[in-house]
Amino acid sequence: MMRTPSILKNEQGALMIIISVMLLGLLTIISVAASNTANTEIRIAANEYVYQRCFYNAEGAVMEVVDLLEGSGNPLDNLPRWMSLDEEVINDSTVFTLWQDSEKMGGVVPQTSVVDPQNSEYLSVHHGIPSGSSLDMSKPAKHTFSIYGRSKSKGLVMLKIGYAKIY
Repeated sequence: MMRTPSILKNEQGALMIIISVMLLGLLTIISVAASNTANTEIRIAANEYVYQRCFYNAEGAVMEVVDLLEGSGNPLDNLPRWMSLDEEVINDSTVFTLWQDSEKMGGVVPQTSVVDPQNSEYLSVHHGIPSGSSLDMSKPAKHTFSIYGRSKSKGLVMLKIGYAKIY
């Protein structure tokens, strides 16, 4: 009686080699996918670090202006070069141009911040006394400002805050 050779009954090990190669291929695909995911996460973390650093440097520049305004009685007595009285010179549309070319914008010059002297700057615009406020000259009046801070260290973050001072 003649028996038919079967691959399952064959003891030469071909099936074991095929299964091992398939398992090795599957593990390779999983490890490459995990490596790509880890690299992407590392890049995300690095970008978040750069953004946070720029954000806090810009915020520090803005807070520097707040300290300067708080320390002065009337900032308009001796108008600093980083402040404008004209809202047409410094506003949300023109501030980007002003950072690049201060000569074209009425002589207002961005001031370097002590927070990060190479990468952080600030500007401010005085809006005057808000409408609806009393114009009685016998008492102090509320004055409003817009303060812009910028940091450009490996990225670009620009902040704007509103500030009010009574003098």
